[in-house]
Amino acid sequence: MNKIKTEDFETILSAYGDKFAKLRGCSVLVTGATGMISTYLSEFLLYISDSLNIQLFLQCRNINKAKKLFKDYLDKENFHLMNFDFENNEIPDIRFDYVLHAASPASTSAFEKAPVDVISPNVIGTWYLLQHAKRKGIIKFLVFSSGSVYGQSEKGKTSIAEEDYGVIDPLWYRSCYVESKRLSEQMGMAFWKQYNIPSSFVRICHTYGPTFDLEKDLRIVPRIIKQILNEEDITIYKDPNSVAQYTYVADIISAVLLVLLEGESGGAYNACGDDIVKIDDVIDWMVHADPDIHSKMVEKEIDENYKFGKNSGTLFPKFSNRKLTELGWRQLYTPKDGFARIVRCYMEDNQKICGGVIT
Repeated sequence: MNKIKTEDFETILSAYGDKFAKLRGCSVLVTGATGMISTYLSEFLLYISDSLNIQLFLQCRNINKAKKLFKDYLDKENFHLMNFDFENNEIPDIRFDYVLHAASPASTSAFEKAPVDVISPNVIGTWYLLQHAKRKGIIKFLVFSSGSVYGQSEKGKTSIAEEDYGVIDPLWYRSCYVESKRLSEQMGMAFWKQYNIPSSFVRICHTYGPTFDLEKDLRIVPRIIKQILNEEDITIYKDPNSVAQYTYVADIISAVLLVLLEGESGGAYNACGDDIVKIDDVIDWMVHADPDIHSKMVEKEIDENYKFGKNSGTLFPKFSNRKLTELGWRQLYTPKDGFARIVRCYMEDNQKICGGVIT
């Protein structure tokens, strides 16, 4: 296994290992197991599965992609790779002790071009999975939700806690994701209230880690990684207020599992770190992650192509992680360390550069 990932997994175990004993002898289903966060989660669960005798079921749409991602584990007797269609209620007749429902497109291009495909796993899929849990029984059902459910906060608000909500335009193109995530939470709450199906909700905020799909993911961090691997300079607009609240995926994984194992039924938890970081700092940390990196950051003045107003950037209220810390969670990685780790992880995986293309 990759050295960086192994170090991450051992760090998580050192911090929270006693919590994971609740998984001993249990069956665990992860839907959407090839996503950026769920891949890392699945690898961690595979890492601890033998010592805890976990039967791990990973559901995915693209079985070939999954076999490539989890190639080192295909022969494990307690590992089950599946591509059943839960959106059509084609769920195997298995009792899963824990369900982590992570299946959902989350890209802007999907919101624009395939909104029905965004809504379906969050709404129809959640419905059928909860119905399955009602029939077979379950210890905990966890919905992977999003910080986007809060909508547009009121002007001047500096912090967003789990009880805060803003305005959402139901006809905005991105609302297919936001509204379907909101409804998936409400369905989990309804099944908890009416049928006693224990459900919790983890509202995941901006996450980065070494499981990006560099060929398809067009967001800024995977774009930068690809440019570094291709030894290209990185151009950024000169805006000191362009910021984001990023959290390293290893910290997100520990948050997800703590909510699964310790979170109250019917409870929602923000999964996020403590830090608001500047985008130019992020790039600087990444290009200085290793002495073998030849890329440089190049700043240019804001022009008419900059999609944010000058000196406004992506400023937003800070998500509160108070409820999460009350479960015993703490941030293990600083942003500077985390962003350097993901670059070194991709470099360690020996991604070769040929003709300017990652191969």
